[in-house]
Amino acid sequence: MKVKNKILTGFILTIILIFTFSSLYASGFPGKTYYTKVNIWYENPNNILSTNYHRGKILPIGTKVKIHSIKDRNIQFTPAGSGELFTLKNHKKTSTISTDKLFNRYFSTEEVKPGVGDYYQATEDDLNNIKKGIVAIGMSKKAVIMAYGYPPTHKTPHLTSDVWQYWYARVNKVNVYFKNDKVFKIETIGLAPYPGIIKSDVEATGGTKKNKIKENKLEEEDEEYEDE
Repeated sequence: MKVKNKILTGFILTIILIFTFSSLYASGFPGKTYYTKVNIWYENPNNILSTNYHRGKILPIGTKVKIHSIKDRNIQFTPAGSGELFTLKNHKKTSTISTDKLFNRYFSTEEVKPGVGDYYQATEDDLNNIKKGIVAIGMSKKAVIMAYGYPPTHKTPHLTSDVWQYWYARVNKVNVYFKNDKVFKIETIGLAPYPGIIKSDVEATGGTKKNKIKENKLEEEDEEYEDE
């Protein structure tokens, strides 16, 4: 009997704690101003996957937003001056981090302005690339994150890695290579004209392009990148 009472008491305390922390977390949004910390790509504003496909429009870094909710792996927000509801989804198949951590990667109460944060510590070339949403030879890791967002964690679990894997689409990859915290090679991999072949266009140091064919079968994992 005592064991049952202890179990029941523990269950009730757990429910109370969950409710309390959820309420405190939710109450943190009203009245607070947030800003995007990276460029965010989207085709459908209400279905932005954390897989981070680079296609469609860009919501620029530093955009002021109103956060509505964080619920069921979804982060809902509205950019200032827009009536559209945006939903960033913590995609189960390509994300290994919590939705709270994803939120902290994408949003901050710190405004993007001169003299503040990583953005204005970047070089002039990096700033131009960030504004255009492109990655180029010589960019720092911080600049790549601001320009391109974070690589999906199922393939790049650690940002200390010297190879980051991004995607334009399910079978169109972009591998960014770093040396001493700087980009030295960019490799785009996509479908070639022949079945079972992947075409790789590598941009090496200095921007020289080299084309080569890799005889690799299309990986079944590409089917996991997006629920369509």
